[in-house]
Amino acid sequence: MSKINRHSQRGLSLPTWLAIIAIFAFLLTTFFKVFPMYYENYQIKEILKSIQEDASIDVKSKRAIWDKMYRRLDVNNIRTIYRENVKMSRKDGKTTVTVTYETRDDYVGNLYIGGAFSESVVIDR
Repeated sequence: MSKINRHSQRGLSLPTWLAIIAIFAFLLTTFFKVFPMYYENYQIKEILKSIQEDASIDVKSKRAIWDKMYRRLDVNNIRTIYRENVKMSRKDGKTTVTVTYETRDDYVGNLYIGGAFSESVVIDR
């Protein structure tokens, strides 16, 4: 039988722990920078869906659609969507509303992290 040396298994060294902590901090920082962008995109999808289901909106009027959309963006505190990000078209009795935008945030130092999003909904009325 071989004798087990209890002192040869001491666990992780200090540099290994520092590397693990650095990787975890990097992943956590990335999550806290990226999550708000995707959560905002989720809110925009929900706003478009609610506009699609709202029977009180005159879908022939771009102004009426934008006014309802703007109110909902304001309630959800979304400040990255402007009128020029929203395109509306009407064809064959269907209105298509498309929101295309880019967002970015500071990441570390001079680096930025960002995303480009495009969401669309067809209103059939």
